[in-house]
Amino acid sequence: MPHASVDAPENMISAWENTIRQGNQAYSQKQDQLALKQYQAALDQAKSLLRECVHTDELAVLSIDTVFAAYVVSYHNLANVYARQGDINTAACRLCEAHQCLSRICSDPDMSCALREAAQRHGRRTYKELVNFSHLYSQHPLVARTLRICGEFCTLQKQPLH
Repeated sequence: MPHASVDAPENMISAWENTIRQGNQAYSQKQDQLALKQYQAALDQAKSLLRECVHTDELAVLSIDTVFAAYVVSYHNLANVYARQGDINTAACRLCEAHQCLSRICSDPDMSCALREAAQRHGRRTYKELVNFSHLYSQHPLVARTLRICGEFCTLQKQPLH
């Protein structure tokens, strides 16, 4: 069983990389429906990786930062396609979902210190994306609410998380 836990995450990360690459190719060729399909598949893979990270006792098996990066990139890429299609509300939802998840992980004392610190680091990126989106789309109400509720959780930590 230990070998499966070592191999599975590496294979899952490789599969995610391949899927996101296919989505990026479709996006650059303006094949939005194919890009959405690939990015959604990448997000599903990233969510599985994140669940593995959260539920495993052997966090060293997984690169926590790689998993969080995959999670954030998947959401942000989806948001980019929706925004390009003019579906600003769905784009906002995707950006908010990513930030809210990282905020919950960061503030959950039952999570490991490594997970909380990784969520905090990657939350800086999701926060910046929300602020940029808010400026581009006239203070979108969902984004404004997420920023108000979740705040700058990633930059407001006064003490180490461990």
